[in-house]
Amino acid sequence: MSIAISRLIEAQFLAHAKTCYPHECCGFITGTQEETTLSKACYYLPCHNSLVEKRRRFLIDPQQYQDAEDKADEQGLRIISIVHSHPDHSHDPSDFDRSHAWPGLSYIIISILEGQVSSYRSWQLRQDHSQFDGEDILIESQL
Repeated sequence: MSIAISRLIEAQFLAHAKTCYPHECCGFITGTQEETTLSKACYYLPCHNSLVEKRRRFLIDPQQYQDAEDKADEQGLRIISIVHSHPDHSHDPSDFDRSHAWPGLSYIIISILEGQVSSYRSWQLRQDHSQFDGEDILIESQL
C-alpha cells in the first residue's frame, strides 16, 4: 500500500507537529482510494489533542472525527490517514498506537526531536492487528 501526498499537505502536517511540540499533534488526511494499493490525499485537517497529558498520547474528540467524516463525505472523499507526532521519540508506532488503530487507514507518525522534525513514516495496521507494516509515501508536487 502507498499514500500519495502533495508538498502542501506534507508542509501542513509537519508545521502542525512543530507547533504542537512538546505535545503530540493529531489530524486527518482526507482523500480517495485510487486503487487497492494507493490512497491519494486531498486535504489535511488538523485536530485538537483532547487529552490532558498530551506529551505521550493523543485523543481526537468524537465530534471532530464526525466533522471530518462529514466534510469528507460532502466532497466525495473519505478519511484515508490519521497523522500524529511522537515528541522526542522515533516515528515507530508504539504498542498504544497499535492497540488503538484500525486496519485500512494509513498512520503517518512524525518524529519531533527538540522541536524539529527528525523524520516521518506511514504505517498500515495488519488485518489481524498483530503489527504495523511500513508503507511508501509518494510526494507529488500537485494532486
